[in-house]
Amino acid sequence: MKKYLFTILLLAVALTLFSSPLKSKLNHSLIVDTDCNDSDLWAISILLSNHGITIKAILISDGKLRNEEGIKKITNLLRRFNADTIPVTIGGMGEKSELSEILQAAKEQMTIVCLGPLTNIVSELKNLQGEYKNIEELVWYNESVNPLNGYNYEYDIAAVDFLFNSGIGMDIISSLNHDFVISDQSFINQCRKANSTLGKEIFTINRQSGESEKSFLSEELAAIYMGNPELFEMTPSEEKSTVHLNRKHNAPAVKEVITDMIKGHYKSGHFVALYGFPVNRELYLYDVRQIMDSAIIRYGIDEWKACVLTDEFHGHLGVFSIVGAKMGIYAREYFGIGTDLLEIITYAGSKEPLSCMNDGFQVSTGATLGQGSIHLINDTIAKPQAVFTYQNRSILIKLKPEYMKELKSVIDEGVKNYGLEDEGYWTLIRQTSIKFWLEWDRNEIFELEKL
Repeated sequence: MKKYLFTILLLAVALTLFSSPLKSKLNHSLIVDTDCNDSDLWAISILLSNHGITIKAILISDGKLRNEEGIKKITNLLRRFNADTIPVTIGGMGEKSELSEILQAAKEQMTIVCLGPLTNIVSELKNLQGEYKNIEELVWYNESVNPLNGYNYEYDIAAVDFLFNSGIGMDIISSLNHDFVISDQSFINQCRKANSTLGKEIFTINRQSGESEKSFLSEELAAIYMGNPELFEMTPSEEKSTVHLNRKHNAPAVKEVITDMIKGHYKSGHFVALYGFPVNRELYLYDVRQIMDSAIIRYGIDEWKACVLTDEFHGHLGVFSIVGAKMGIYAREYFGIGTDLLEIITYAGSKEPLSCMNDGFQVSTGATLGQGSIHLINDTIAKPQAVFTYQNRSILIKLKPEYMKELKSVIDEGVKNYGLEDEGYWTLIRQTSIKFWLEWDRNEIFELEKL
């Protein structure tokens, strides 16, 4: 065990020296701070429409509305979204604050989304006395980033300075003064006719405000950023490396996100180029088609996608590559994360067939040799196991001995009856792979140990 921990420690130190690509969690847990202006209501409605986001609490600060009016308005909004179990409270209320209690009790890291001045948040953070381990980052909307100015900044510059020096990662989102029309009359009519709660909400907010047109998005951009960070070009601030500013955003794509949400077509999750994965039966070979529906129903589309892509990447259907894919999905589920977030130390070696697990690890988790996030331990005896690390937490996952014994029996039988070069051997491996793909449940075939 000490060997595992020592290796993980060295790995963690080495990884801090390198930058990493855009990463995405499966789910985001948020605390939202708002002064309840109309753009804030839009933003909160967008967050509520994204099923990959969980709002843990909403803090109210003085602004366009008095606190009591703000609580009433937000409470009614949550009720319309069937989300009225989310606590709503006045922020900056001293030591017994909602934010402090939520952060101290949290089992996962949370993001704070601030849609107004930072006064409230800083007041709350001071109660934590520097204990920010459960804060993943702070996302703040400000009118201008280059230079920093505007109402949200100038209202409390001291609060901005406090956060800049707190060590908490900050992403500052701005409209960049783009005159990009989002809510012309055609858009408002689309909202009026929509069946979605978001569409109805935007139409109502627009009508009550008396605006016929909204020239460009503001606070809503922070909500879009939480679900679609790939649409924003973020660069480090010259003053603080922990602070990132958006220098550019893809305005047409942002509008399309909102339009899809209004139509009910929006999909949340971590994707690279496709929103979905092909499940047309005619695209698959005939033997794979026979297990397709059952495997997706039993284990979900994530595992199906991982196994399919692993096999294509690997070059043939292989039992150990499928086991590796299933183990990677199992590890991601344990931590509740998407791809590109795990570091892996694999003990599967570099010789077939056991080393085939490594392909499954890479495809299912996004940990790759190119990113330097998967590391091979060259022990004398390879083992069907790996250590998975996420945010200083590590687990060791092993294939249970009885399943390894069954696999070895099949391989030994194939070698004995056919030899490695015979087509009969590879037919047997393919048939066995399809069988175990369907029959082996990732929640049953592995042992998990916390390190």
